[in-house]
Amino acid sequence: MERDRESRSGLEVAVAAERPAMRSRHRRHDDPGGPQPTNARWPLEIDAGFEAAHPHDPWVALVRESMAEYAAGRAEQASQGWHDDIVWCVSGAGPVSAEWVGCDEIFAYHAALERLSDGTFRQSLVSLEASGGPIVEAHVRTTATRQGRTLDIPTLLVFELAGGRLRRVTEIAGDQSAWDGFWAD
Repeated sequence: MERDRESRSGLEVAVAAERPAMRSRHRRHDDPGGPQPTNARWPLEIDAGFEAAHPHDPWVALVRESMAEYAAGRAEQASQGWHDDIVWCVSGAGPVSAEWVGCDEIFAYHAALERLSDGTFRQSLVSLEASGGPIVEAHVRTTATRQGRTLDIPTLLVFELAGGRLRRVTEIAGDQSAWDGFWAD
């Protein structure tokens, strides 16, 4: 997405505007100036009882806890389990498909999805799968409406952990052309 401003779509410009706006409002929990409350959340739905229905795996537990905190709007608590340079990589060719680096940009990414879909963007957790190591897969259903279009696709999130903290999340749309087409201007 290294195109000059004139050749970028309105949606791409709007998404790019989210990045510095979030960065200016948030400080890491270990910042000497102290944490600033962050109003950020992931529009993720987790059914009640989900935790009890799945076997205990320490890697899955870390991911599940972070997902639940972020989905509940407790971004500060969620990001304490993330590396400072965490990367959220979104596959595809559309304006929201990019590498979002650091918690501020991840918060900006999810804020952009909600804003650009007029608050209809949702992901519903279907399952968390353990690998027996520091890779955890989350299978989610992604839905949204935008400009008369409807998105309803499966999505795979691959969480990579290092040192007991989230280091990278790769988000792969189950129908890449539907994902890209949904966000196209």
